[in-house]
Amino acid sequence: MKAKIKWFFIRFSAGVLALLNTVPSLLVILNPLFFIMFLPVGVYAILSWPWIILKDIPDPLHPGESLYWLTYAIKFDEENIIFPSLFRWGIVDLLLSIAGLIVFLVSFTLWLMNIRRGGDLITSGIYGFVRHPQYLGITLLTLGITIRSLRPISLIAWIILLFGYLVLASLEERSLLETYGQKYEEYSKRTAFIIPFLKISTPQWLSARKPYRYILFIMACFLLIMTVMALMRNMVFSLRSITH
Repeated sequence: MKAKIKWFFIRFSAGVLALLNTVPSLLVILNPLFFIMFLPVGVYAILSWPWIILKDIPDPLHPGESLYWLTYAIKFDEENIIFPSLFRWGIVDLLLSIAGLIVFLVSFTLWLMNIRRGGDLITSGIYGFVRHPQYLGITLLTLGITIRSLRPISLIAWIILLFGYLVLASLEERSLLETYGQKYEEYSKRTAFIIPFLKISTPQWLSARKPYRYILFIMACFLLIMTVMALMRNMVFSLRSITH
């Protein structure tokens, strides 16, 4: 009897895990919107992985060096539990990852439930605090992972992800304004864009309908990446230096 219960539990657990892995993939295949939504995450992963390629790219800010130093580890303090080290998570990165995952799952679930009910504009629950909580959740989750990675290349990838979602959110705003008109304008006035409780009144020329917002995003993204490359070179070390 115990063997049958154990067998059933194992099969049930395997089925649940398979479902959890299959359903998101099917949703992406059946609905291109899901692919677009997770596109910045794919860019983030791609930029964080092919580190060996950086050996052949010269560093424009540090003559004579390649960009491979971006894969080095950021110097850490083993006694400081606020931030991570090579062998453990810190408080900041762990809380960011957990909070981001919760925010994303809650908002994503509400969004799917709303689609089943007809797909009207969501203005309650977590959507009453921010207009794009799913993007907020993904951004917080990946920021926690980025801090845990202790590598400048991951920070650069996260900056690109951040502005990717700012652009996607702005493009969605254009579509929502066309669909809901005054209703969405009133909602956007009383609800923060992507950071809870941070309501910024942007001038008309920086509205989602204007191209200047996207130009500003690109410029800000480029400047932040250049800042990371300029300031973090002396804050990293090669892992080989602690193994020899």
